[in-house]
Amino acid sequence: MRILPDFAKHGRFGFMVICALSVVISGCGQKMFPKPIGSPPPPRVAELSARVEPRAVEISWNALPAAVARRMHYSIMKSSVSWDKRNCLECPPPAQLQVRSIDAVSAKPGPDGRFRWTDSDVCTHNAYRYQVALINDSGTTVSLSDPVIAKMYAGPVAPVALTAATQQQGILLEWKQAPRDLEGHPVEPTSLSFRVQRLTSAGVWKDVSPLVKGEAYYDRDVTAGQKSAYRVVPARDIDGEHVYGEPSASVTAMGPLSAPPPPPGRVWIVPAHGGLEVHWMEDEAKTAGYYVYRKQGKEIVRLTASPVPHPPFMDRGVKQGETYSYAVSAVSVRPSHEEGLLSKWVEIRNLLTQ
Repeated sequence: MRILPDFAKHGRFGFMVICALSVVISGCGQKMFPKPIGSPPPPRVAELSARVEPRAVEISWNALPAAVARRMHYSIMKSSVSWDKRNCLECPPPAQLQVRSIDAVSAKPGPDGRFRWTDSDVCTHNAYRYQVALINDSGTTVSLSDPVIAKMYAGPVAPVALTAATQQQGILLEWKQAPRDLEGHPVEPTSLSFRVQRLTSAGVWKDVSPLVKGEAYYDRDVTAGQKSAYRVVPARDIDGEHVYGEPSASVTAMGPLSAPPPPPGRVWIVPAHGGLEVHWMEDEAKTAGYYVYRKQGKEIVRLTASPVPHPPFMDRGVKQGETYSYAVSAVSVRPSHEEGLLSKWVEIRNLLTQ
């Protein structure tokens, strides 16, 4: 049969049919031309937030990966916003001014991986719009973050009568709220919440509680026999924001001698030649060491017969392709070597060859 030549007599239509038949005859293995790939989006500052404090605004954002941050600067842009448009992020911004430039490589973010900058050039009952731009070495703006608006309400006055009492399993903190703002106006008590902070060995106040309602907090994350200083920071819920006030006077309390040490706050796993390395953040207080646990399915085993003094710990008893979870506990320095609670479990699938 002479099918193809007959189709070819019909000119363009015949040519199209011949091409279609050739694709069908060649089968499904025929490769298609790849779709054109566009340029990747430029790097951009993520999760910009603003925290209103007494007579200041603290803005923070996630640090860029080191490979991206090279030859970049963070440029903090600020503008004043009319009070009637304080909730309008979509409104065209007024003229913005650069108020600070931060080198993205040499500057160091906090332990949570975020940069922070405090703006003290603010006034109550004013609103301010912030964005963070990325600027390259040639001075060209690479990208702009999403904007945030800080609304400067007067924060609440400090709580009073703070006490700290040593209990069997921790330290109980109690205080009295003062339902008025820093300008002397009354504040609805139900709009108040509080955050408990503890002074670290580096002299920095660190949050130990979320925002809590009421006038008490029980801190179980204490170290046996160690004295700690506490204070309480009030916050006012208004206009969809948390406006922080002045902290209370500080008090000190001794951790109970029977309290076991708290677990590490962070645990992570690193695949390594011959096994999996378990890492964790060491506690600021002195400990006798740490126990490392592994979970596979429902089976939980402790991998360390005696406390490990420092991270990391190498688990060589793993198999390729298996999924494992790890947790770490701290052990007290007392002669009984009392063990504390387990950290959060961290899961990993071992993909490395043995």
